[in-house]
Formats: sequence, C-alpha cells, structure tokens
Amino acid sequence: MGAGQSTQTSPAAGASSQAVPAALAGTPAAEAPKCKPCCACPDTRKARDECVFNLGEDKCKDLIKAHQDCMRSMGFNI
Repeated sequence: MGAGQSTQTSPAAGASSQAVPAALAGTPAAEAPKCKPCCACPDTRKARDECVFNLGEDKCKDLIKAHQDCMRSMGFNI
C-alpha cells in the first residue's frame, strides 16, 4: 500500500509544479519587476514613510498614491 500511495503523490506533486510555471508563463517578461520591492522608488518611499510617520496616513494620501504609481511603473502589481 505504501508504494501505491507514493505513486499517487508523485503525479500530484508533478501537476502542482507544472501549474506554477504555467501561471507564470502567461505573464509577459517586459512587465516583470527589474529590482526587489525594497529597492524600487526610494524617493517616493522615503517621502511617503516620513509623512505617514509624522502626520498619519489620512494626510498623506497623495504621497501614498505617488509611491504606488511609481511601484506600478517599475512592474510591481500593487
């Protein structure tokens, strides 16, 4: 019985590993981020973080939106 169970799990494992690349294959390479999220848009991130820290999120919506727009332009799905 043990051998039958391992045989059943192998196709399932293979199917799940094949499903991941298939999902990624539909994403165009041109839209892939060029860097890590922590390195993208440092200027807008710094301004946003300082504003939120000092004034609160409600008063910084324009800076938050500017940072989101920058991140989207870098290829991140926000």
